Amino acid sequence: MNRENGGNDMKSMEHRAEEFVSLAFEVCEERLATRRAPLTAPQKALAAAAMGVKQSISTFLAVSRIPDDPSGAE
Repeated sequence: MNRENGGNDMKSMEHRAEEFVSLAFEVCEERLATRRAPLTAPQKALAAAAMGVKQSISTFLAVSRIPDDPSGAE
């Protein structure tokens, strides 16, 4: 991502991330719609994975908004 277009690049990344999360939830919903009662282990794992993807992407986007520390401290 270059500095000149950073804001636009970030918005594009956020939009693509939202699309990806939506697709992950669609896949999950389709698999769970054909569920047997009770949920199978793979169905439970898929639901947990979809939520994990959403949280991971949200965390990545939040951290990427933090400005770099000009002092170089870590």
